[in-house]
Amino acid sequence: MRKMTQEEFDNLPVVEGRKQCPGYADYSAISTFPDRCSFGERCSFGKGCGAISPTWGYVYAPPFSTTGPICPPAEASEYWEARLGMKLEGCYWDIAIKIGPKIPRLLRRKGWTECERRILESWKG
Repeated sequence: MRKMTQEEFDNLPVVEGRKQCPGYADYSAISTFPDRCSFGERCSFGKGCGAISPTWGYVYAPPFSTTGPICPPAEASEYWEARLGMKLEGCYWDIAIKIGPKIPRLLRRKGWTECERRILESWKG
């Protein structure tokens, strides 16, 4: 895994408002990340790295600390509708209003994966 420099990071392409950060890269030398970065698989971050309301679409829990809700990507909406047993329409904050009061009950259910549980817990508010 190659360590990316701040200059290389600053020059990564932006697609639809998201900086495209390739996978299999070591980001431990990057001091700050702008909003809306999208990271590929098997990225490595420095010790103590965290994210605020990241978009996360993998089956494993984020390997870094998070603050605020972890947002599954739009492509995962059918999966989450099936897992939650409810229709999810609108933006993240519309969905938060709908599922927020139900989170404690949902978390009592058995069968959540570690990642699903972490995502649900992040939406408790």
